[in-house]
Amino acid sequence: MKRVFFVFVMLIAVLAANAQVAEKTFAELKNEGNAAVKANDFVKALDLYEQAIAKLGDSPITDTMMVYNMGLFAVKAKNYEKALKYFDQSFSMNRMKVSSLLSKSDVLKGMKKDAESLKAMEDAFAVAPKDPKVKSKLAGYYVKEASTVYAKGGAIINKANADLAAKKLDDAGYKAAVAAAGAEFKKALPLIDKALSYDEANATAKQLKAACEAALK
Repeated sequence: MKRVFFVFVMLIAVLAANAQVAEKTFAELKNEGNAAVKANDFVKALDLYEQAIAKLGDSPITDTMMVYNMGLFAVKAKNYEKALKYFDQSFSMNRMKVSSLLSKSDVLKGMKKDAESLKAMEDAFAVAPKDPKVKSKLAGYYVKEASTVYAKGGAIINKANADLAAKKLDDAGYKAAVAAAGAEFKKALPLIDKALSYDEANATAKQLKAACEAALK
């Protein structure tokens, strides 16, 4: 009988210990998440923060900065779908709205979803049209697009010059190549102007515009 009682007492102790683990509070789980962040264990940190938020049930999340940070930690954990989820949630909570959109744009760019990445930047511009960070990011996007188009034109001209020097191209062929390159330079110009509309002091955009205009003379 004593043995049965002892086993019963042990079972209660085990159940009580498990109950204590299950009953961690929001604050305790968050603090454990913070410790995981300091240890650079972002997968564990994200899991702990999600457990913490689950503790709130239907109660509103008051620690809105935590949600934005969860997006950042999801990026570090290479869980991009969750990163998008938390950046969207952060934006909807009116917390770090511009940063949430720019971070979302970066994630989408990394996922090679360029159109969606641009849309997130444009949304950030709609929220804060005077924000230098937003304007610089949009200018950088269009400079990159313009550079790609300009490079195509440059490659056409370089090949035509090499072929002409090697007598692999006649005058008619060379003129056709120059016209094809010119078409690319013309395509680049509106992209450059778009970049300058966001950042009129962008040095790369100015250089590209000057190079395109010189090539088209």
